[in-house]
Amino acid sequence: MKNSLRFALIFCFAGLVLSCASTVDNIVTNAISAPLSDIRVYDILMPMPNDPHMAMTKKLPEQDGDQRRADSLVEVIEKNIIRFKDIDVAKEEGYEFFPPEPPADMNIVHLVHRKYSEKEMKKGFNSEKPGSILYERDGNGWKLIGAMITAPVDASKEELNDLAPLSVTQWHLHQKVCVPKPIWDKEEWQKTFPDGTPVYGPTSSIASKSDCEKFDGTFLPVVFGWMTHAYVYLDNPNDVWNQMYGHDHGGHHGNHSSMDHSGH
Repeated sequence: MKNSLRFALIFCFAGLVLSCASTVDNIVTNAISAPLSDIRVYDILMPMPNDPHMAMTKKLPEQDGDQRRADSLVEVIEKNIIRFKDIDVAKEEGYEFFPPEPPADMNIVHLVHRKYSEKEMKKGFNSEKPGSILYERDGNGWKLIGAMITAPVDASKEELNDLAPLSVTQWHLHQKVCVPKPIWDKEEWQKTFPDGTPVYGPTSSIASKSDCEKFDGTFLPVVFGWMTHAYVYLDNPNDVWNQMYGHDHGGHHGNHSSMDHSGH
């Protein structure tokens, strides 16, 4: 992706201004999205009824050693990200807020490291350098609560299970998202419907290519890849792998249903 983007920018500076914006925009959107056909785990994929932009894996029956593997992973993550309890340390290492300016009612945020994220998608999760770490708003600012584990869209059931057991956690996928064209147009991102809801993004009511095209947007079938959160610093052990944490505790953390998604 880096080489492609660099190549496109060279052409821009060479004077091909008219095609530059669309070329770079296509490269960016292609880099963060994938077709639905890339998904390989439809047999365990569960759409969320109140959120067309979200799908999760069903919890599978526990296999011998699953809980031990999950507990060991939690211990390793907890040990390796403790240095980020001071959020300034994370920022100094290159982590950035996503979204860049979290809304005041967003209680849980990701701090993303671009370089680590890129490596994670190619070489797997590195608990010492996770692509994304998670913070929760508290009275003193931001409290470190965990890390996010990611995998490519085309990961198999076995690959997801090897990273974090499917009997212990649920992996989620962001899908059917309409974004502005070009994707970095800040003014377009601020557009809303008459009821105040956003036109673009993962909380928009737009969830189809035809509706997205009515607003001259770009439809992203799948955004980024598979994700699961490990909330290693929460007090309640039942919330360590609870992917609905923040959604069912009154905090703004996306537009997700708070129903039980165990699949049992």
